[in-house]
This record gives sequence, structure tokens and C-alpha cells, in this order.
Amino acid sequence: MDEVDLILRNDLPFGKLSSQFPGVTFFRWCNSAMDYLEFYGNTDELDNIASYLPEIEKELGTHVIYRSKKEKRLSVMLVCRCSRTNSTIRIAELDNCIWKAPVKYAAGEEKLTIVTLLDDYLKTLFADLDRIGTVEIVRKMTVYPESLRDMYTISLQSIFNGITGKQLEVMRSALQHGYFSIPRKISLEKLARINNLSKSTIEEHLNKARTRMISTMEPYISLYLESLGSSLALGGQQ
Repeated sequence: MDEVDLILRNDLPFGKLSSQFPGVTFFRWCNSAMDYLEFYGNTDELDNIASYLPEIEKELGTHVIYRSKKEKRLSVMLVCRCSRTNSTIRIAELDNCIWKAPVKYAAGEEKLTIVTLLDDYLKTLFADLDRIGTVEIVRKMTVYPESLRDMYTISLQSIFNGITGKQLEVMRSALQHGYFSIPRKISLEKLARINNLSKSTIEEHLNKARTRMISTMEPYISLYLESLGSSLALGGQQ
């Protein structure tokens, strides 16, 4: 099993976006339901990216469902419309390769890391990517199945499944206004007034959303603790 770093240049939507805005570096996560993008650059560059989002929506046949700008970062969430014709990560998946998040884009180049079980899969992927642009292998190393656990992030769908839109809005408001900061920056009463809700209602929304998110994390916490235990045990044997 090999892990391979690829540098790509092509005219697919996200590669083209990077070429059009070479001063902006952005990262991409995708769980086949949502595309999440984080853009980093100066204020003017991020404003230009934000103005260009309708073109991305049109080209991909998608729509933006979340956008947030803070200092030198622009965060955008899109409904996923990835296919073999518009996405390198979907090409990798269809060629029996596993891609590693996040994918990085900078100055028109896409850095894509994949894991492949067979050399034939890598050859097929290389040929498919070569047909749509340029592709270069910059690193190739042998990995073991256990390392795959660290490649998978928790999907947005698994985190937010069962949480209502109103609960998410209240949770976002609480985060933005510093309700979970230490020390707390806003009281529950004031947060309730900002959201035009009663104290009991906003408290219920926060508790339900928080409980759901934390319960989603439980298996990952257990897995990470087990990996820490294994590392400590191995360290003790040395």
C-alpha cells in the first residue's frame, strides 16, 4: 500500500479558481454531501473570491449554504456536486484510490495526496489526471493499513444529523458571541434576546445540539485514546 503526493494543474472548477486567484491559498474537504472550503488571503482577495462564488455555483450546478469571513479567512460550504468530469477527488475514488483531506490549492496548483493498494490503480489514476492537465508525483512511500485511521475526518453529515436548522443557528450564534469562551463573553439571557428567543428555549436548543455533537465524537475519542495507549505501551517497551 502506497501513499502518494501529486501536484496537479488543470481547468476543473477548483483548479481554475486557484489559477484565477493565485494570491489566495485554499483548502478543501468533501464528504460527498458537502464541499467545505477555507480561503486565506488579504481582504481584497477574499472579497474577490466571495464575488466569484456565483460562478462556482453555476459551473458546478450547486449552491452555497454557509459563508463566513473573519480577518484573513473566508469559509464556504457548498452542496457537493462532484463527478468524474469536474473533480479530481472523484476521479481518484472511481479509480480505486483513497484521497487524503484536505486538498490544498495555491497559485493554480492542486496538492492531492492519495493512498493506493495496487500500482495498477495508480497508473490508471495518473493516466486519467494526465488527460485533463498536468500531473507530477512528488512523493511516494509505503504505508500500513493502521495509518488509514488518521486519514478520515468526521463527516459533516454524521456530526449534524438529527440537529435542526434552528438549533444549528443558535449554536453558531453562541459561538460567534463568545458564549462558550473562557471566561464567557455573553450571558444566556443576552444571547436569548439577540436571537429573539426565551431563555428556556435557547438553553434547550444549545443543550440538544451540544449533546448530539459530543455523542458523535465518542467513538473517535475512544479510538484516539486507544492509539495513545498503544503508543505509550510501545514506548515503555523500548
